[in-house]
Amino acid sequence: MSARFYILLVSISCVFAACCTSSNVSETFVQLEVSIALKRTMCYGTCPSYNFQVFNDGRASLTVGRFAEDVLGRTLDQGNYSGSVVFTDVDRIIAVASSLNYFDLSERYDDEMLMDLPAAISKIRGHTVLNRYGGPNLDELYTEIEKLMASTDWIADPDTER
Repeated sequence: MSARFYILLVSISCVFAACCTSSNVSETFVQLEVSIALKRTMCYGTCPSYNFQVFNDGRASLTVGRFAEDVLGRTLDQGNYSGSVVFTDVDRIIAVASSLNYFDLSERYDDEMLMDLPAAISKIRGHTVLNRYGGPNLDELYTEIEKLMASTDWIADPDTER
């Protein structure tokens, strides 16, 4: 009887030990963050509007608004798209941003009294710059981001009208 008691005791101990073992999932989990983003807002004219984001896992998302055909180099219906990018392209864009002293820029260049000006809102490695009026010339950076956006193979989300 004592052998059965010890076997039962060991079995119960093993069950409790398995239940009490903590997992280090939080240590291996990488939080999803935006690595690069560029949003262009509408104006009363034919300004392209879109919202492009690249995440730190290589996934990309694109919301196409109006007049984005020239930027994309093709016609995509207005709506949401997903795709993926390679990290070397992300690194290249970050290098361009660094060469333009992007990470030293203010977060906002704007004059709210002026109307009908589109904004370019960029985000790179957590630093956001709203550039609508009186800001630095970031056309080189925007062009590189738009090249990546245009070269991505986009898949329409189910809710995108076709």
